[in-house]
Amino acid sequence: MAARSGEFDLIARHFAPIAQRDPAALSLLDDAAVFSPPAGHEVVVTTDALVADVHFRTIDTPETIAQKVLRVNLSDLAAMGARPGGVVLTTGYNRDLSEDWISRFAKSFGQDCASYDVSLLGGDTVGTPGPTFFSLTAFGYVPTGRALRRDQARLGDVIAVSGTLGDAALGLSILSGDLTGVGLAMEDFLKDRYWVPRPRLDVAKACLGLETRIAAMDLSDGLAGDCRKICGPSKVGMVFELKDIPLSDAARAVVASDPSRWNQILGGGDDYELLITGAANDIAALGDQVTVIGSVTDQVGEVLVRGLDGKMAELAPGGFDHFK
Repeated sequence: MAARSGEFDLIARHFAPIAQRDPAALSLLDDAAVFSPPAGHEVVVTTDALVADVHFRTIDTPETIAQKVLRVNLSDLAAMGARPGGVVLTTGYNRDLSEDWISRFAKSFGQDCASYDVSLLGGDTVGTPGPTFFSLTAFGYVPTGRALRRDQARLGDVIAVSGTLGDAALGLSILSGDLTGVGLAMEDFLKDRYWVPRPRLDVAKACLGLETRIAAMDLSDGLAGDCRKICGPSKVGMVFELKDIPLSDAARAVVASDPSRWNQILGGGDDYELLITGAANDIAALGDQVTVIGSVTDQVGEVLVRGLDGKMAELAPGGFDHFK
């Protein structure tokens, strides 16, 4: 294997070109970026670490890994109604990775930054004898006092989600060999949903445009576990209707042949859809961008689900745990 460039050469060759989008990055020639939020806005900051064979598979392509690294953070910004501004990327490459792998990662990362109009403002690059890892900090902007919060759910609100649920968890099952016989087209769809999140920035913008009380978060660890992250701060409970959970055609085919897969639909991670609550009229104004799946109750911390048979049961946390 050819020798890999040193840290500064790697940055200059593969990442400095991405940073030319925004003068705040100072072309990565300094140790920090300098920027100001737009007038009348606050800065929203989020960060996520992704570790090989914990948050992505080592054998996944550098292109899809780069997209996931960026998009899981953009999803966090969307959950607060923020418009993405810039990111700071720290990379720890396993010493056995080739420079070609890094080049492909950087190219895909740069293309994704351009597609979401996001600027690379800085970061750090190191080599490691351990697993490859990435830590990305994202900055977004939201009108002052308007950020979407988890503590805004109220008794009588309806609960809605964007997109469809469970696709990424089923896609990972296909990749791990735990799910077979789905059909090639559906397999490809489900795997892509695992590999490449779709941050719902458009839905977040629509929520912010309502100019009303909305509670929101993104579903990274599964509906069953993540919904409690709204219940706690808001001091409420929730009831979900299983028949209303939005499914893709692929997921619907899977649960039709194996109903036990509902556990993955409700508890699997990596959906990166938005979970929102609000007054029924306000949520209705979002149209077909979201699907209503339940309602907010006054039973603090209690999460129930009405099954397809009409019977009510407690919905166990069952959220995907990155520490297991």
